[in-house]
Amino acid sequence: MTQPEVDGQTGAPLVILEVEDGVATIVLNRPERKNAIVGPLSDALAAAFNEASGRDDVGAVLFHGAGGGFCSGLDLKEYNADPPPDWITTASSSFAAAHRAIAECPVPVVGALERFAINGGAGLALACDLLVAGEGAFLQVGEVRQGMPAAMNLAWLSGRHPLSVIHQITLTGRRFHGPDLHRLGIALDVVPDDEVLEAARSLALEIAGFPSAAGRTMKAHAAGMTTGSGAGAVTSADRIDRGAALLAEAGRLRPGRA
Repeated sequence: MTQPEVDGQTGAPLVILEVEDGVATIVLNRPERKNAIVGPLSDALAAAFNEASGRDDVGAVLFHGAGGGFCSGLDLKEYNADPPPDWITTASSSFAAAHRAIAECPVPVVGALERFAINGGAGLALACDLLVAGEGAFLQVGEVRQGMPAAMNLAWLSGRHPLSVIHQITLTGRRFHGPDLHRLGIALDVVPDDEVLEAARSLALEIAGFPSAAGRTMKAHAAGMTTGSGAGAVTSADRIDRGAALLAEAGRLRPGRA
């Protein structure tokens, strides 16, 4: 197992990876900051997904946040610190690398959306192949309210949802709660708020228990059917690369508050 990135103040790992019963559980582990994203967390997330992807004993990934919330987005306090943190110049590339690692994960990724998934955190929720959301939980792609590019949100939405859904999510910057996400086809299941993690874990265990690594095989077949082949094929990883280019075009990823 790779050496985990740790929080400079608490010494705790920024991302936790555990494998049991065929399920790799990957946890964003900054609960004191609502699992907000910083450069080192993006690096740790990429490493965790890459490690899970390389293991033959993993049939599914369960992805969630520590402390009963998913992810509040970029840590504005850290991104706008003075002096800037030493990772600020590589934050965009680290963020893109984390999404690319999720895009290249060969097994189904089940997300547990508890309480909130905001902006950059919404992108991580949208990256999941299957999402279980709480009735009161919400997803918000609010970059339009900050004048920021919703690059990774658009990368995932464009590969999985019609333009009408993309516009509703990205042009309004509104909060979409569990029932709304189910209506839009973003969430597979909506459950009581205190049952989200257990429902997502049960789903991941179910998929991991299918015979002959069927979840892994089905995901590969589905990707081949939907992206096509040849020079015109566009994969999830390709969309992430386009999102990374959009971030680079926008300049250094150092957002302000809405």
